[in-house]
Amino acid sequence: MNPHADNHAADQADIRVPFRRALVAWDGSADSVAALRAATAIVGGSRGHVVALSVLPTGAPHEASHDLTADSPSQANRMQAIFESTRAAIAKTSLVRMDLHTAESRHVAGSICDYATDHGFDLLVIGRHGDGGLIHPKLGRIAESAVRSCQIPVLLISAS
Repeated sequence: MNPHADNHAADQADIRVPFRRALVAWDGSADSVAALRAATAIVGGSRGHVVALSVLPTGAPHEASHDLTADSPSQANRMQAIFESTRAAIAKTSLVRMDLHTAESRHVAGSICDYATDHGFDLLVIGRHGDGGLIHPKLGRIAESAVRSCQIPVLLISAS
């Protein structure tokens, strides 16, 4: 068997993947965990890269900063611990590289979209965080703002 043929087949499979780099809006919620799992499945393969971005609100509350919030160091530590345990679980079945990045901003959704564009991501995956029911689901303010303003495709995920 020719080992180069196997590598060529893997390279061909990676070429067909439309999204290689995905950004996930991360706040440690069940929706963001579901978004991270979905993003890693979408980018697939050993060449995929998923970055979970946690935007910590600063200054005066704006654009529903309570949707993605880290009011204290313990909250930020909790979000990191959830990321690490989720990454470990995903790594059992996926070779996708996953990292957690943080930023601070008063404009959470705008910062997420700007980060995605500035860093060359192919896809933004974000939890919907709405409080609506099954018949009238609602988007959280950050998810809604990201869908309206992001320059790359946005995938909304719900854990329920």
